[in-house]
Amino acid sequence: MRQSTRALTILIVALPLAVGCSRASHTSSTAPRTYSAVSAAPEPPPTPIPGHPPVTETGVVATFDPATRFLAFQDGRAVKLTWQSQVLQPKVMQPVDPAAIRPGDRVVVQNALPIGVRTGSSAGKRQHMGTVASVNQQKQTVQLTDGGVIRVTPSTSMHTGMEGTVLALTDLRPGDEVVVLMPTTGTPTTRYATTGSQPSAAPQAVITGSPSEPSDANEMMVFREMEEP
Repeated sequence: MRQSTRALTILIVALPLAVGCSRASHTSSTAPRTYSAVSAAPEPPPTPIPGHPPVTETGVVATFDPATRFLAFQDGRAVKLTWQSQVLQPKVMQPVDPAAIRPGDRVVVQNALPIGVRTGSSAGKRQHMGTVASVNQQKQTVQLTDGGVIRVTPSTSMHTGMEGTVLALTDLRPGDEVVVLMPTTGTPTTRYATTGSQPSAAPQAVITGSPSEPSDANEMMVFREMEEP
């Protein structure tokens, strides 16, 4: 009798333990799995156009990163400031501390490294940023202030901004800031300004072929500073 009672007691004690182990096993197998978040690799910052001379650009700031000194204008152009760059207020041409640059500011950036524009049409093409010095209607060429010469062909797409109004060569005027898209064929030649018998550190123009041969433009984007309202 005592053995029967003892066996019954052991059975009663063991039963809840078995049920508990079963529930724990079930809970463990059905519990939702958690995964650690995998963050995407940050996009590398844009790089300046290789071998391109510094530029002067005017526009309204969209973004400015003091760490990378990358500045994007609202019209799609982008430049990188160096320690030799100057940021000025238009008209009065007073210096602006780069640390004080804010989106919406209208600025003139001098001696900056050009990055260019990012559009579907710019993929796989060489870019040149500059300011129009003069236009030769007879030769169908545009002389830039950095010494570069751009030839406008019948197939050249010329328009305001990145996707604005279509323009003709007769619409261009000195002071217009342009971004020119050119084919990558040919070997770019870098011309240097000379100081005495030594070339300066900064290239003055990048053209295709020999220094006397203009670059044919696939596309020319014209940027004009609008008057403040």
